[in-house]
Amino acid sequence: MNTRSLAIALLLTVAACGSSGSPASDSSESTAARASSGCGQGSLPPGTHAFGFDYDGRERFYEVHIPAIYDDDEATPLLLNLHPLVLGGQLHGIWTSESRHNVKSEEVGFIVLQPDGIGNPASWNGGDRCCSPANTEGIDDVGFIDALVQHTMSQLCIDERRVYATGMSNGAYLSHRIACEFPGRIAAIAPVVGSLSQELVCDDGRGVPVMQLSGGEDSLASRQQTVDSWTRVNKCTSETAVTHQNGTVTCVTNEDCKGDAVVTHCIVDGGGHCSFSDADPQLSPGCSASDDIVSQDLIWDFLSRWRLP
Repeated sequence: MNTRSLAIALLLTVAACGSSGSPASDSSESTAARASSGCGQGSLPPGTHAFGFDYDGRERFYEVHIPAIYDDDEATPLLLNLHPLVLGGQLHGIWTSESRHNVKSEEVGFIVLQPDGIGNPASWNGGDRCCSPANTEGIDDVGFIDALVQHTMSQLCIDERRVYATGMSNGAYLSHRIACEFPGRIAAIAPVVGSLSQELVCDDGRGVPVMQLSGGEDSLASRQQTVDSWTRVNKCTSETAVTHQNGTVTCVTNEDCKGDAVVTHCIVDGGGHCSFSDADPQLSPGCSASDDIVSQDLIWDFLSRWRLP
């Protein structure tokens, strides 16, 4: 690992957290009713595009990756890929490279939406537990993401029932928060080594399919507490079963939840605060690619099963 990667890795182990901002106001309108379709417009070609976006008096930035097989007349799934603490702004490319979701999108044909957090270090307001400066400034990141998704739907041919979220660490916290507060707008989430901030009050709406990916030796995220919270929110029974086993990786799933949702917890035995993709080397100390898990494959296999009613 080179010096810059090591410095970034050390920063990733710091989660400076403060008070939470106010959640965005909810709406009973469906995603389909609120979005203007971008189908047939031919506004953006395949490739990776960077843009600015004004929200709440602040210019925000994001990238969108459109696979080569994208068809402007065919509704296409959208994956939100939320970076960890630090890896936004000028370092965003490091995260998009390590997470490997752009590579996966070329294989199977979904669009990847990759926004930036705010501040230095680049952060998201995932709740009280993570992370500063976004949470201490009360940044409305849930509202920003919702507005950005609607904007993207107006530009591209997005399947409004198949919008998903993933992210690592601080980005995982925000993935949890989005699904907690707006379960009717996102089909499923697959956060990596990040938690549901415990002060958040989840909307009592549809059951949200959740796959939590955890390192067995990761001390920075409250893994089982988050899974237990989602089983309560989704009104699951206590029945669980092993649904995936490969070497050091075990996934346990509760399939008896409201609205046919599931809560799955995949633990990498001996794993740390890692992305678990097949990128090598990886950023955090002690992390490396493993033959037992390719997170971008496991994540897409889970998410692609679900769509909004």
